[in-house]
Amino acid sequence: MNHDTKTINFKQEMLGGFSAGVVGTVIGYPLDLVKTRMQTSSDGKKGFLRVGSRIVRREGFRALYKGMTPPLISLAILNTGNFTSYNYFRTLFGSERGWDVRNGIAGAMGCWGSTVSTVEHMIKTQMQLDNVGSQRYRGSWHCMTTLMRERGWTVIYTGHAINTLREVVFLGTYFYTYEGLRVFLQHSISQKEVDKSHIAPWTVPIAGGLSGAWAWFVSFPLDCIKAGVQGQDLSRIVVNGEKGTWQKRKSLDVLKDLLRTKGWKGLYSGVTPSIMRAFIVSGSRFSAYEVAVKLFGDYLR
Repeated sequence: MNHDTKTINFKQEMLGGFSAGVVGTVIGYPLDLVKTRMQTSSDGKKGFLRVGSRIVRREGFRALYKGMTPPLISLAILNTGNFTSYNYFRTLFGSERGWDVRNGIAGAMGCWGSTVSTVEHMIKTQMQLDNVGSQRYRGSWHCMTTLMRERGWTVIYTGHAINTLREVVFLGTYFYTYEGLRVFLQHSISQKEVDKSHIAPWTVPIAGGLSGAWAWFVSFPLDCIKAGVQGQDLSRIVVNGEKGTWQKRKSLDVLKDLLRTKGWKGLYSGVTPSIMRAFIVSGSRFSAYEVAVKLFGDYLR
């Protein structure tokens, strides 16, 4: 994070956020795919290693990266916006490093990104589930255009409300925990007063990984519901009436179905690969951000 609380270099923040988005997506996508399979099928009762190995065995290694193009693009954009937005608002709010609730509020302000992430999650989820039963789409673009042609352009915003709520919970927890852990970790090691404007670099991947894992755990039930909403087999939904209206499950329907078929544990189906992915991705994401900001900072002033 930019440690200057008085000014913010937008070009510097945008480059750091972009680097964070690209690195995090490439590293974490296979675990995200396994998580989606576990959330939306009976595989949720099986271990993530078993599900992952079965995907590779039946569909090939490349299947672990199927549908990665939309999140690669959108997460590069989202992280550019999220990191820049976060630093702007924490500066505006006068937030302090450490356990300051204003850091959480500043992070939650990035929920505007759901206008982009909802589309990305919708296409990604449909692509990740495309090999289950039969393969319908040739690629992400074909998936999106096919859905829009058959269901109208609003189909790509399926699950937008629940995703926006998930973004608020996740981002608020994410940045609040990160800032607090960085100071806590350094203080725990040094056992002396910490200069909050100069936190040791080694705290970045650890605090980043732990904050990502915790934020995912807190927001996971919302993500599980979102996956159920966006993972519907739209080709099987019956079109009723002359206006071509179609019936789809909403968030409350998915919640009731999860509780009925899997119990409360159903809200955490696929949580293991998600926590692992979150730790790895968030640690690398914050590290990529900090390296990019420091590496290119002098050139962008």
